[in-house]
Amino acid sequence: MLNMAPLLFPRVLDGGPANTDSLGIFYVVITILYSLLLSGELFLLYRHRLAFCVRIRNVKVVLCAICMLHVYLVIVLLVYPENGLFPCAAEFWIMSVFLPSGMAFFQACNARVLTAYESQKRLRRNFLEGARKKRLQWTPRGLWEAWIELDAASKVYMGTVVGLVLSFIPAIILFFGSRRFHASYGVFGPIVDSRVCRRGAEWVPSIFIQLFWTALVGPWILWKIRRVNDVHSWAWQTRLAIIAGLPGTPLWMAFTYAKLPGMLAINKYFATAGWFIPSLVVCQQVLIVIPLREAWKSKPRPLSTSSTTSTRTLQSPGSSILSKSPGVSSKELRPRASMHALEATIEKNIEPLIAWAAEKEFTAENTIFLRQVRNWKNKWAPLTTVTTAQRRQMFTEASLIFFTLVNPFTAETPINIEYKIFHALQDLFSTVEFDPYEPTGRSGTPDSTRDKENVVCPWEDTLDRPASIKSEVSASSVSSTRSLVPSQFTENIFDAAFESIKYLVFTNTWPRFVEGEMGGNATP
Repeated sequence: MLNMAPLLFPRVLDGGPANTDSLGIFYVVITILYSLLLSGELFLLYRHRLAFCVRIRNVKVVLCAICMLHVYLVIVLLVYPENGLFPCAAEFWIMSVFLPSGMAFFQACNARVLTAYESQKRLRRNFLEGARKKRLQWTPRGLWEAWIELDAASKVYMGTVVGLVLSFIPAIILFFGSRRFHASYGVFGPIVDSRVCRRGAEWVPSIFIQLFWTALVGPWILWKIRRVNDVHSWAWQTRLAIIAGLPGTPLWMAFTYAKLPGMLAINKYFATAGWFIPSLVVCQQVLIVIPLREAWKSKPRPLSTSSTTSTRTLQSPGSSILSKSPGVSSKELRPRASMHALEATIEKNIEPLIAWAAEKEFTAENTIFLRQVRNWKNKWAPLTTVTTAQRRQMFTEASLIFFTLVNPFTAETPINIEYKIFHALQDLFSTVEFDPYEPTGRSGTPDSTRDKENVVCPWEDTLDRPASIKSEVSASSVSSTRSLVPSQFTENIFDAAFESIKYLVFTNTWPRFVEGEMGGNATP
């Protein structure tokens, strides 16, 4: 995708009348048919935008990248029919600005799998980390730390903006300064025809930009996701897309500058930039077909219990995996896929399910929410009487769960619950202020926020505090606490959200997890 290709043979591509022979018509028909096919695929992808496997890929970025690459693909396909009538100046701007932007968005699509993978690792390690933020310091060290904290996709977006600014300046200088693009003015370069125009040194910056995205950013993403093996085929989609984009540049350079008779004969009927077409088509199709396939497969379904193949069986909820069984009947399979089995796992040993959801399905926030609500209720439910201070601590811990796992405005990866349930929780915690920034004392070390009774901060893990705090407070403090904790607050506030997420896990994550364990692939 470097240079669109030069029209090196005046006898065939001479800038004269359009080539309306059978080959030219073939190129036009192929362009129309493929554009219609791609439009239909994009329509289907947009219709399935709410499916989780499509939503996590950010359908807007995918659509933008595909459309940008398709404009370039259409231009390449029409080089022969147009017979070089496409202006060299227009091609220069496409190569210098438009195409790099398309490739940047394309790599941003690929980087999103790394972003999701890193986010899930943070959730599994400590779900509070994702909600923590640091104030930006406008110093070299502060800016460097802010860059390090960015996820992979954000780094690609930032690189796109910086790259466009850096590439736009030399593009303006080269375009208006070179006589290759306009004979009436300029300060350097010879006056040439449209065929030679496409072979000057003015194209070198666009070549380096293209190599940066395909030969540096692409392999970097490949290396970072080398251990990712998710159930959505997202990692394999990314690998295929990046690898497909690698051969285009070497092939273009070989057919543009080589003088071998065989290559020269091919160039008469197939523009050298056409060697990017296979890469473009593969890149577009893997970004569309694989998510669509996963969307159709991922409809909520109970685990099939009719299989009698050799499987691995689940142990009791307190364990993980039993030894292989030569044959398992449907009666034996059904209890392992039941809601009762899931509830027992949540209560006694949910960590394997969390690990599997984080590394395979990218839905650890759901199982972590179930675990945290379970721990929170187990901590406070046994108390027959609750002091004022304990009630305040109980409310603070519940607020932390809400802001870090439920609230879409503050949680890094919020759970997906019905709006009615969320709205009830939002009203309940409306008196609480969430401060995601690291508190600092006079010495520059994290300081406690306990003096701010209506503020919760993810930097202070109050969830690990014991529930045995004694109420040694004044009457004014008691009155303040009562005003801060709503009267409708009880240990059952998360019940509706808990049941909603439990059913979501039961219909999506749990069947895959059980099948993975029976196949011996559940343990990450």
